Amino acid sequence: MWRSRRPELVVGHEQAMRRMSASMARNATLLAVLVGVGCVIAFTLLAGRPGLNGAAIGALTSTVFGLVTSFLVRGTAEIPPRFVMLASVTGWLTKSLILFGVLFTLGGVPWLDRNALVVTVLLGMIATAAGEAWAVYRLRILVGEVPAGPAA
Repeated sequence: MWRSRRPELVVGHEQAMRRMSASMARNATLLAVLVGVGCVIAFTLLAGRPGLNGAAIGALTSTVFGLVTSFLVRGTAEIPPRFVMLASVTGWLTKSLILFGVLFTLGGVPWLDRNALVVTVLLGMIATAAGEAWAVYRLRILVGEVPAGPAA
């Protein structure tokens, strides 16, 4: 635990990670939904029904993938900080590989617009990453080892 002039700010690592996870989920979802709605409207006007399908699937995919990071942080809150970051980065890389698989699989489907899918997914992933970074910045969590007490 960290000591500060404001005692309500002194929290353990697990509690800090849970707060960060909740804030990341809120921010990432908010921004992903806003971007998704904008893309659905834009691509429906531009490409009709296939644009709507592509943008809707892209928005749903990026929103779900954005929430996975928050769940990884929450699930690893009990372990040391270096492993939380390792799990987060590993989760991000795994999500990226799965996302490329989804894009290549759905890219040739005739009932959706490929451009709508790709643009919506990319904008959604940027929005979720920005929401997560915004949450981490706002919370300003200091992570470190608790110094040992005086030797007896």
